[in-house]
Amino acid sequence: MGVCTAVLDLIITLNADFRIKAVQPVGNTPALLADGICAGLIDQPINHVLGAELKEQGIVELNNKFFRYQCVAEPDGSVLYLSNSGVLLDFYKQIYGHLAEGVQIYDRNGNFLFANPASEALEGYNSCDYLGKHLLDIYDVNEEYSTVLTILRTKKPVANRCDRFKMKNGTILTTINSGYPLIIDNTLYGAVVFESDISVLRQLKTRTFNLEAYIGSTDPGQQPALYTFDDIVHEAENMKDMIHFAKKVSLTDSSILLVGATGTGKELVAQSLHSFSARRYKPFIDVNCSAVPGNLFESMFFGTEKGAFTGSLSKAGLFEMANGGTIFLDEVNSISPEIQAKLLRVLQEKRLQRVGGSKYIQCDVRIISAANEDLNSLMQQQKIRMDFYYRLSTIRIDLPALKDRGQDISLLARTFLQGLCRQYQREPLAIAAEVLAVLQQYEWPGNVRELHHVLEYAVNRTADDAGILTMECLPGYLLLEGSSSLTAPGGGGKPARPEAAGTFAECMERYEYDLICRTLTAKAGNITNSAKQLGISRQSLQYRMKKLSIGG
Repeated sequence: MGVCTAVLDLIITLNADFRIKAVQPVGNTPALLADGICAGLIDQPINHVLGAELKEQGIVELNNKFFRYQCVAEPDGSVLYLSNSGVLLDFYKQIYGHLAEGVQIYDRNGNFLFANPASEALEGYNSCDYLGKHLLDIYDVNEEYSTVLTILRTKKPVANRCDRFKMKNGTILTTINSGYPLIIDNTLYGAVVFESDISVLRQLKTRTFNLEAYIGSTDPGQQPALYTFDDIVHEAENMKDMIHFAKKVSLTDSSILLVGATGTGKELVAQSLHSFSARRYKPFIDVNCSAVPGNLFESMFFGTEKGAFTGSLSKAGLFEMANGGTIFLDEVNSISPEIQAKLLRVLQEKRLQRVGGSKYIQCDVRIISAANEDLNSLMQQQKIRMDFYYRLSTIRIDLPALKDRGQDISLLARTFLQGLCRQYQREPLAIAAEVLAVLQQYEWPGNVRELHHVLEYAVNRTADDAGILTMECLPGYLLLEGSSSLTAPGGGGKPARPEAAGTFAECMERYEYDLICRTLTAKAGNITNSAKQLGISRQSLQYRMKKLSIGG
């Protein structure tokens, strides 16, 4: 049998100095308070226990339970009478105030006792004017079709009844009602009715539609599901620390700068920050700033007004589209100082003007940014404005490189391998121990992205009937890394390269082959980015790839 609240739960007696001299549990107090709480109150100043100045009546929290107290003066002190149910009634009354549906309560004779604000707004009355009045004195309604009177007569609930009735002031109302008898110890004490009109039903319909759209992505206007912190595969302590800090700062509106080498997962973290924040139901827009032509930057970010230039139409920019949400500026270092100044103004004033427009548009957007170069160095070179840098980097989050997450390498490898086997619709593959050893020893300049590409390459190299991923399936440059179990002079646990064999030209060709393969894998096969990383032209890289028979 459940514990019921009592009318009175605790009596506290105070002396003339307002210190507690006695505590008398009443009713269900032993179930509400842990052992020793009452004894620990003796001789305590009452103001310390209340956490505020003593009043004639108020609320006190004891052992995470709320009590309403009433203070009564006595000749030699005071007495406080505490009730747990009293404060709960206050809470319930506030809860009723937030319900979209109208709520009315009547006693067993049909007399009006209570109504919430939604019911007052729905019918246009003040509940104080109806207190104690009989339902038939309030509404011009047939007794046989009244939801409340039916409940009181039958002692059974009524569900989804459509009532059309006239109030005494002549107003005609049509509502959908559901009501329930209020029975305690098998005795009927009254009835409660929940009422909704068409406006309330529309609110409920909209809320249901939005919930279904969010869960099932049924609304084509909704953005695709974003990554969350739960999607970040990790065991390393530095990753746990990073995620813990990121979750804390995601609850603020401060600008965040993500710092990490290529392939460390900056976009994954940016999406997770948005998904964990209060803006998670608003848009998330990611922009690779290096891919935006300089002459289109303003129109893309701020929008345009019709006639601003030949052929222009009225169109919202990225800031307007992201209003209330988040913009992720990747490779923010590629933005010119002129555009930085204009972005800075939007970030500071939270308003913008479209290109060719004259009116200001309010814009509430949270900025998350990332760079593939050192912004401090670029700031010293005057390629990044100082004020722009400090606006972006209110909070800095450093993403550790994969080589600094040693214990995550095998975990990530197995996770990626499972996903790739599902993607290619093949039986699951195990990873040979020597393959894991090579993966652990490699430095991973391309970080997590490079690891994923290596495994995708290996899955494609593995025979269809194979059940294990072996050394022969790895890219050539990794085979060079793992071809010797010797330890380099001076220790450190890193494998030494096998001694060179052949002429100087042959050794250099092997090294060139190794370097190009490694860079292409790190850059996902992108020749332009690989050439940039190597410091040579695209044409030169293509020539060397052809000479060395790389990529077919």
